[in-house]
Amino acid sequence: MEIHFKDKFDEGQYDRVFAVGGDKFDTAVAASVAIFDSDGLRTRVNVLSSAGYSCFQDVRYVGNLIFIGFGQYVFILDVKAGAVVSHQLDGYFGHMYDGGDFENLPTKFSVLVTSASEALAFSRTGELLWVRKNLGIDGVLLHAANSRQFDGEGEWDPPGGWRKFSVLADSGTVL
Repeated sequence: MEIHFKDKFDEGQYDRVFAVGGDKFDTAVAASVAIFDSDGLRTRVNVLSSAGYSCFQDVRYVGNLIFIGFGQYVFILDVKAGAVVSHQLDGYFGHMYDGGDFENLPTKFSVLVTSASEALAFSRTGELLWVRKNLGIDGVLLHAANSRQFDGEGEWDPPGGWRKFSVLADSGTVL
């Protein structure tokens, strides 16, 4: 599977095109993601401008799910079913982490997402397991994961006012 953000003006041939964003009446495309699977199916996901803007964007592929972080959202596309679920973030999208980032990521998690102020944990089926708010005000980073906890930092006094935190892996409760 090949997945990457594309030039939004690329009008190549796609078998399926999805539009995702915060307003169903929006038609302005802010970014596009191209997905080419092993069966030759070409899918394009147009992220609409109503999703907002951020300095950060990312895509991850886990099983049949494509996670797209952009603007103020995380979008989850089930490639086989052709269904999209969106989760609005508390502020801008920050970062996305998976087993490639943390070798000790517990198996029940597929992706962890951070925003300006929160962390979200998703299962291997794309289910939102928990959200932990108030970890920062201008950025949240995760540095380590194990079966008990996730460790990271939140920026509380920009620029550079980072404070460390740890949250329980099973619930997101701050330690």
